[in-house]
Amino acid sequence: MPGPVPAQTPKEEFMATSDLPVPVVRRPDAPPPDPAALERALRERVDGEVRFDAGSRAAYSTDASNFRQTPIGVVVPRTPEAAAEAVAVAREHDAPVLSRGGGTSLAGQCTNTAVVIGWSKYCDRLESVDPDARTCVVQPGIVLDELNRRLAPTGLRFGP
Repeated sequence: MPGPVPAQTPKEEFMATSDLPVPVVRRPDAPPPDPAALERALRERVDGEVRFDAGSRAAYSTDASNFRQTPIGVVVPRTPEAAAEAVAVAREHDAPVLSRGGGTSLAGQCTNTAVVIGWSKYCDRLESVDPDARTCVVQPGIVLDELNRRLAPTGLRFGP
C-alpha cells in the first residue's frame, strides 16, 4: 500500500501550472532579433517595466566585475509569472535571455547581449522559512545580506 503523497514544493507547484516552453539553444548563425519588434511585444504582454533606452541598457551592461556587455533590453517583472511571459516573448523573437539577481557578480555572470530579466526591484521576497528542515524559499532578486538579516532570528544563515 503506497504511503501519503508528499506535498509539492513551491517550485514544483509553479512548474506544474506553468506554460513555459521546453528550453532550446539559439543557433550561433541565427540572425539577431529585431529590437523594436521585441520591445513592442514585451510591452504588450509583460506586467513590468520594459526598458530599451540607452541609459537603462548601459546601467545593466555591468556588474561588480570588469566585464561590460550591453543588453538588447531589460525587463523588470512585477511577478515570476510576468518573467515567464517575458521568456516566452524572447523565445518567439529568438532572443537570448539572462536572469539577473542583484547584479553583484564578481565574474560577469549578469552581463550579456540578451534580454536581461532584472529581479531585484519587485521579486525580492523571502517566501517561506522552515527552521526544522533548515530551508527557505526566496525570490531571485533578494540580496544576500537582507536574506541573512531576515533569517537571523531562526538561527539560519545562507553562506558564505
